[in-house]
Amino acid sequence: MHSIILTVHNKEWLIGQVVEGIVLNTTEPYELMVIIDGCTDNSEEVVRETLSGTPVRVKYFHAPNVFETKANNIGLKAARGDKVIIVQDDMVIKEKGWNKRLEKPFRAFDDVFAVTSRTAHNWKINPNSQHLGMEEDLDYNWCDILEHCDHAGRQQVLDRDTFAVRCSVNRGPLMIDREDLEKLGYLDEAFAPQDMDDHDLCYRAYKELGKVVGAYWIDYQSDDAWGGTRAEFGRPAPWLLKAHHKNTKIMYDRHKDLINTRRVVENRYLPE
Repeated sequence: MHSIILTVHNKEWLIGQVVEGIVLNTTEPYELMVIIDGCTDNSEEVVRETLSGTPVRVKYFHAPNVFETKANNIGLKAARGDKVIIVQDDMVIKEKGWNKRLEKPFRAFDDVFAVTSRTAHNWKINPNSQHLGMEEDLDYNWCDILEHCDHAGRQQVLDRDTFAVRCSVNRGPLMIDREDLEKLGYLDEAFAPQDMDDHDLCYRAYKELGKVVGAYWIDYQSDDAWGGTRAEFGRPAPWLLKAHHKNTKIMYDRHKDLINTRRVVENRYLPE
C-alpha cells in the first residue's frame, strides 16, 4: 500500500484539480493523508466534496499554519503504507498508474531511498560565497554558500527510461521508503517552516543507510504561477528569504564534508 501526503494551504481554486488528479490516476491500494494547514478559505470543503462518493481511504489532520516541513511530518508519521509519497497542493497528476511507476526504481534496485519526478541534482560549495565561515546570520539575503549542479529532471527533459541518481532530490511528487524514513526520524523540523529539509534527508540517508536518491519521469503539471511559498504581491514572502538563509547554513554546517567529496552522476536505464 502507498500513503499519499497532501498538505493544503488556501488553494480552493486549484485543490479540486489536485485531488481529482490523485483519485483518477492512482492505482493499487492507497491511503490519502490530507493535512489542512491554517486554511482561511474553503480548501477543506473542496477536498471533502471532491472525495465524496469515492472509495478512497482518507485521513484528515489539522495544523495551525505550520507550513510544509511540520505539516508533512504530521502525515508522514501517521502513514502506514510501505512507501509514502509527498504531493504538494499545486501539483496535478496526469499519468495513470503514476504511483506504481514511481516505485519501479525501488523494485529494480536495492539501494534506493527516494524517487522524485521533479528534479535531482548535486550540491557544491561556492568558494566565492560571502557567507562562508560566518558565525551569525547578519542579514536575510539569499544565502550563497551552496550551489546545485548536474540537474536531471523535468526542465532538463529527463529521458523517460532513465533513473537519474544524484546526491539530492526535490519533493513533489516524491516517494520515500517508509521504513527507512522512520529510521532517520522523518524530516528534521530544524528546517521549519520549509526549504532544504528534503536535501538534508537525502544526505542523511546516504550517510546512515548507504541509500541513494534519484529522478524518474511521470506526467504532472505544476505551474510556477500556482506557487507554493505563499508569495506576496508576486514576490517571495519575506519569511521565505529568512528561512532559506537559515536553512542553507544548517545544511552547509551538517554536510559540508560530504558535499566537498561526493558528486554523483549515474543514469540507470530502466525501461517500461
